[in-house]
Amino acid sequence: MKKYENLARAFYDIGKYAFTALVVGQFIAEKFSLNATLAGISFTVSAFSAALILEKVKEE
Repeated sequence: MKKYENLARAFYDIGKYAFTALVVGQFIAEKFSLNATLAGISFTVSAFSAALILEKVKEE
């Protein structure tokens, strides 16, 4: 169970970093790219979804 929890934490961290780099970075940059923002949001949602699924896995 511990390895799935650690993997879920890693996915949470990856999602947070992707959100920071791709979404928040677009608002800081001089040139705004809607495609990069949407890609960052979708990657963040998929990473958080994977982390939630991993948290629910029960090791037997």
